[in-house]
Amino acid sequence: MPKKLKETYPRLGEILVRKGVAKPQHIDAALAMQRHQISEGGSATRLGDILVKRNVLSPSVIREILEEQRIGRGEKRVLTIGLRDNGDVAVLVLAGRLDESKLETVTRVFERLMNRGFCKVLVDCRQLVYLDSHGVSAFVAYIDEARARGGDVKFSGLNPDAQFTLDRLGLNPYLQTFQAEEEAVRAFELPIDEYMSRGALGEYVSVGVQKTFHLSYCPALEGTDDEERSYYESKRHARDAGKVACRKCRP
Repeated sequence: MPKKLKETYPRLGEILVRKGVAKPQHIDAALAMQRHQISEGGSATRLGDILVKRNVLSPSVIREILEEQRIGRGEKRVLTIGLRDNGDVAVLVLAGRLDESKLETVTRVFERLMNRGFCKVLVDCRQLVYLDSHGVSAFVAYIDEARARGGDVKFSGLNPDAQFTLDRLGLNPYLQTFQAEEEAVRAFELPIDEYMSRGALGEYVSVGVQKTFHLSYCPALEGTDDEERSYYESKRHARDAGKVACRKCRP
């Protein structure tokens, strides 16, 4: 694939698919048309123009995506912050680009939340175009404080690039992330300790009709088939199913 098309698909095409405004087959068909145009010695029509001409997307949607690309590339350093509540959970809505230049702004919002007694905070990242390690530090500084107060800072709607940033920083085992907001809000119903074991998020497993539940790496699980295993979201869920903690791995 020509370099121009390689750059177009991961940026524009993947954003369109991720947002659910275009299907992969629409993107592939548009790319096929571009390849044909190039093979005929012509210049490729822009991907967005093809999708608009085929009535897959409206021009306004394309303009929104192109604006998102400019923010993602750092050509525009825009971050908007919204606050709302979902029950007793404060929902922090981030839209745009969160990097070092916006770190202080987000930090001030967290400080106000903590000073006002909000210890259950959900960060809605569905409209967050870019997140780097500096941006992540705005959250990490307050997670321990929120947990010490009986709450937590959780995340919903992270795009793959942002999720990769957390993974690269080694934070995935310690932070709860969800696709849907309501799923995250439900997770606040239990103390974070019900999800954590030995300082990290645990995966809790029982086998068949056994009365015990284990951490996923417990030696007692060796040799058991996955079809026999039952997985629990938390230690509380396992106990509610009538299971007791394994004495070997002590989940």
